[in-house]
Amino acid sequence: KKGEKKEKKKKGKKKGGKKGEGGGDDEEGFKMAPSTFIPGMEEASQTYEDIWKFRDENENFQQKYDAELIKELKRGEVESEIRIQVDDLMRQELKNLKAAIERDKGKKGKKGKKSGKKKGGKKKDKKGGKKGKKEKDLTPDRT
Repeated sequence: KKGEKKEKKKKGKKKGGKKGEGGGDDEEGFKMAPSTFIPGMEEASQTYEDIWKFRDENENFQQKYDAELIKELKRGEVESEIRIQVDDLMRQELKNLKAAIERDKGKKGKKGKKSGKKKGGKKKDKKGGKKGKKEKDLTPDRT
């Protein structure tokens, strides 16, 4: 039996070949599935290095909360919530401005279609631009 084991070992070595030869692992052997725990461990390690590695906790024997750390964490959450609200408001404002521009274009187009006759109206100064006419506030709901 001892001789048979030696022969089997020799055969196994011959099948595998040298390491430099291509793809010995692809044909035979156990393939390890990627672990589901590694990303979580890497994230926890990164969090430790970012927040706690260089923090001096010698004076914090009672393990009281750190107000700055809490503010920093909550700041990100609040920013994301506010960003959503601001984006909605900006979209609404853009919609209102586009509607106002369309109304202005519509008014100008109607004036241009009139015939060439003028009835004793007031003449405008070309130098003054919009004299006597105030610009309409496109955002009246804001203060």
